[in-house]
Amino acid sequence: MHIVISWDIKTGKPKWDEIDEALKKCLDGYSWVRPLTTFYVIKIGSESDRTLIRDRLTRVAQGAGLTVHIVISPSMAGGRYDGFLPSDTWAKLNERSDP
Repeated sequence: MHIVISWDIKTGKPKWDEIDEALKKCLDGYSWVRPLTTFYVIKIGSESDRTLIRDRLTRVAQGAGLTVHIVISPSMAGGRYDGFLPSDTWAKLNERSDP
């Protein structure tokens, strides 16, 4: 099972880097791949993992003091992604999205 998360931080550097790092820290303990700048595919074990990650991300966004938008997909089993990425990225992405 996996989820997809993406975020948008409305500020410039260095604050952007600080908030981005805090958001990435919310994924600690999970296997993830980032095929695009703020697009993550995260392997989870259950719906409660999704809820935990969502709550962590929400706390960071609410405490950032500026606009942070986050999109989190429903939990998904399997699935096939298509697009144009470096070839080694597809293996990493499939490791997290395969059931």
